[in-house]
Amino acid sequence: MKNILLLVPRMNIGGAESYVALVARSLKSLGYNIFIASAGGALAVELQKEGIKHFFLPIRLSKFISGLLLKRIVEKYNIDLIHANSEAAGIVAVKTRQKYNVDIPIVYTAHGVLPAKVKDIINQVDKIIAVSNFSREAAIKEGFSANKIEVVYNGVDIDKFKPHEEKRNLLRKKYNIPQDAFTMIIVSRIKNLRNKGHQHLLNVLSEYEVSKYWHLVVIGKGKGLDSLKQKVKEYNLQDRVHLLGHKTDVENYEDMADVVVLPSYFETFGLVLAEGMAMEKPAVAFKVGGVSEVIEDNKTGFMVDYDNDDELVEKLAILAKNPDLCKQMGIQARKKVAKDFANEIMIKKLEEIYKSL
Repeated sequence: MKNILLLVPRMNIGGAESYVALVARSLKSLGYNIFIASAGGALAVELQKEGIKHFFLPIRLSKFISGLLLKRIVEKYNIDLIHANSEAAGIVAVKTRQKYNVDIPIVYTAHGVLPAKVKDIINQVDKIIAVSNFSREAAIKEGFSANKIEVVYNGVDIDKFKPHEEKRNLLRKKYNIPQDAFTMIIVSRIKNLRNKGHQHLLNVLSEYEVSKYWHLVVIGKGKGLDSLKQKVKEYNLQDRVHLLGHKTDVENYEDMADVVVLPSYFETFGLVLAEGMAMEKPAVAFKVGGVSEVIEDNKTGFMVDYDNDDELVEKLAILAKNPDLCKQMGIQARKKVAKDFANEIMIKKLEEIYKSL
């Protein structure tokens, strides 16, 4: 089994997209022939430059056209296995196999919560990968086949995500952040100000005396970016909130921060937390979904009760006032990632699943 097709709706910045890019690069380095089908995006362009072939597939626009194109790709390139990422991609893969009687195994990674409405279709894949134990248990409760679901934590390339102390001063100078200012970073798609907790972070900076010299670095774009810009201006935070936009190389910017934050309303895993932790940053996030499987509370960061800005500020203030503790937690955070979430661990498990099918 050498020809693997990775299926995903798009290839811009995001958890599923970063996962697909990492899997693609890792499997290619092991000698697999890797193909990606999606509606395109910045990551697709990057991967094509590295020799990973990309096919245009309008998964969200037309399942009929996607199915027809998918059948042709499978036949023309002798694809041995389809690895779908997202509900829509999984549905297209299953329906294509049914409609055209294509004899090919399908693996499906659930990056979010699986809704019961798609269980009849998704249960037809050969293996469902859950990115956390939380995600697996939630899927079983919704009626997905327990015997098909296996937990494989998202992998982090710890050679790519590693601290470079010498970058810190240069980055802070570039973005006008004082060298001694406590600085947070959030990396996520900005769908709105609620989903990933951007509004909570604006509250932290604007409503609490203890945070009046803190800074926030924001990486990401989305429909909510204009609202975020408007709020930053409204709260008079232009000098302390740094909007960097879309970056495909977030590891080159995280050195300027002291802590990675993600006060989102829900996370099945929290890959950006693990990536930040690999950069020796403590992680602070709301205690939701699979976050407790990423952060060891009081050791590699802090978990905060959902929607509790007072507690969020309290935990961040502990790190702001204790640079040595912040540093020590960061060191422990990287050790945690190396032990549990190193990319090699994920790829080995994926290979075992592929071969079993």
